[in-house]
Amino acid sequence: MVNQNGEPDFAIIATGVARVVADRLGAAVERAGIDDIRASYGFVIRALSERERTLTELAELLVVTKQAAIKVVDEMEERGFVERVPDPNDRRAKAIRLTDRARVVRKAALAESRRIERELRADLGEQDVLAMRRVLLRLLERSGSLDDAAAGRSRALW
Repeated sequence: MVNQNGEPDFAIIATGVARVVADRLGAAVERAGIDDIRASYGFVIRALSERERTLTELAELLVVTKQAAIKVVDEMEERGFVERVPDPNDRRAKAIRLTDRARVVRKAALAESRRIERELRADLGEQDVLAMRRVLLRLLERSGSLDDAAAGRSRALW
């Protein structure tokens, strides 16, 4: 859809930008030597980057069902991105921890994210990038997602 000025509507722009960012992050991860990652894994890696978590904690953090979380964790464990370890706080539970392979993904994705922002600063200037950040943060705030963004979390999209 386009607006009255013949420009794409906001939703098309926002989803297009999200796709560009996801593609850039995916390409960076591939350049780092990881070619079997799925988009859903990135949400889990981000959620576990600070510390290991139980499956219940992970599902709550990602705002998905426990069944959805277990499915992706099982896949990630098979591919060597996470491992299950005894939970230090509860002998009956298992915690999920990132492996070195997942840390490579995290490092590559963060570096590419910073590169994208540096490129925009070079193209548009500091003031435009700061204005873009303010607009996007305000949109997150209005939707109740600002706290998640401030904590470096993003709800899963799968």
